[in-house]
Parts: sequence; structure tokens; C-alpha cells
Amino acid sequence: MPEKKPFITLEQAQEIIADVPTPFHLYDEKGIRANARLVNKAFAWNKGFKEYFAVKATPTRTCCAS
Repeated sequence: MPEKKPFITLEQAQEIIADVPTPFHLYDEKGIRANARLVNKAFAWNKGFKEYFAVKATPTRTCCAS
């Protein structure tokens, strides 16, 4: 299993904490997109494959905005 690495530094997190009221959520957009590409690649053999996202699993609407 690959090693998990934070997508922001401690200093960046502290800047966000000082500026944004809590609670808040941070999303690794680059990581989410990379994982979505891997899922699509894994199922590329199935031309009818369609990944559906469980919106109720995400606490913010902006995560799903396009």
C-alpha cells in the first residue's frame, strides 16, 4: 500500500486555521481527480461503466459542483 502523504504543509494548515472559522473541510482535488482517473482506467474494459458518486458522503455541495 502506498504511503499516505499530506497534501498541505503544517504551515499551510496553520495559515488556514488562522483565517477560516472552524469547522471546515479540506479536499485534495488533485488526489481526488487522480483516483477517479485510476478507477476509470481500471474499468475501461467495460464500455458501459459509469461511476456514481454518493453525494450524501460529502458534507459540502461545492465539492460536487462542476
